[in-house]
Amino acid sequence: MKIGYMKNMENDTSSTAKFERMKQEGVEKIIVELSTNKDNYQKMLLESIETMSEKDILVINSLDDLGENIDDIINVVKKLEEKDIGISVFNAHLDRLSDENDWDLQRLLRKQLLLVLVWVEVKEKNEIRRRQAKGMETIKALKDQKGSGRPKKYSKNAKDPEDRNVYYNVIQMLKNDVPIKRISDTLNISRNTIYTIREEFLHNDNE
Repeated sequence: MKIGYMKNMENDTSSTAKFERMKQEGVEKIIVELSTNKDNYQKMLLESIETMSEKDILVINSLDDLGENIDDIINVVKKLEEKDIGISVFNAHLDRLSDENDWDLQRLLRKQLLLVLVWVEVKEKNEIRRRQAKGMETIKALKDQKGSGRPKKYSKNAKDPEDRNVYYNVIQMLKNDVPIKRISDTLNISRNTIYTIREEFLHNDNE
């Protein structure tokens, strides 16, 4: 028995044409989803499949009728596989292969469809991961270009010659084992600044 399923049916030429085609294809029963709530689409469809018998054929216009995303569609096809129910899809030309008198062909069609859908799902997820990784790389590169924050006031590359001079004085005094507190008092800079300069100097010295 061929059972049709249509969602979002409206009073327009397109919907009427779909309805008429189903009747021409020998669909004996047509289930029409009138709800505008997307969450209800698949619920009604799955409930309808539960009432179908083995070797019935679900007739739809498009794979999009099976769900709002690839996961929903896969779930429906798995349910069809579980109950040994066939599928006919008009706009994918799968209706030409949906011979209810050749059930081996119908089972093969269903299995191949499921394999393709799972492949598409995996490919989509891998593409999302790739884009996320690429985005993280781009963000990191931008951060590396800009540095971790504003330019350091006291460094060997400081724009102000006096700031560069303070930096080198700190280095020299550290080499002479002058206490941090005395360096701070002498040069009038904070101890944290001196610690930062020392860490940077020791890091560069070890490279």
